[in-house]
Amino acid sequence: MVNGKYALNATEAESVRKIFSDYIGGKSLKTIAAEMTVPYNIGKAVWNKNMVCRVLENRKYFGENGYPQIVSESDFGLAAQIKAERNTYRKPTPRDEPRQPEISIMEYAPTEEIRRMTNEINQLLDSENPDSNKVEELIIYCAQLKYMSIKEVRT
Repeated sequence: MVNGKYALNATEAESVRKIFSDYIGGKSLKTIAAEMTVPYNIGKAVWNKNMVCRVLENRKYFGENGYPQIVSESDFGLAAQIKAERNTYRKPTPRDEPRQPEISIMEYAPTEEIRRMTNEINQLLDSENPDSNKVEELIIYCAQLKYMSIKEVRT
């Protein structure tokens, strides 16, 4: 700061311009980081792609909030657009999101044979001395018929 205003550091400003120029020109964050010769800050001489990314995302470089303008707003916007296009992480689109599993509804409609069999079972059970083995056989056979007549309906 000089006289209460933000002052431009020529070396740092040139580094910022180079980062924007290289990125807009097609270089990757990693390549730009490897080519940087100016230290990122005190104690951090080596750059990495996250540091380059922070420079590209820092709005103060196009003069926001009273900072001196280093890059044009259009270059800042172009770099942001390129970054969004290159982004390999994508939120799932609605078609990629897991869908709720389809709910299967089973539909049962008794056939004539099942109705006849049910009546026969009821008559045997209402009789005075039903043959338990025969009733058991009929119940099992009727259950098989009912099971085979179940139809799956999707919702």
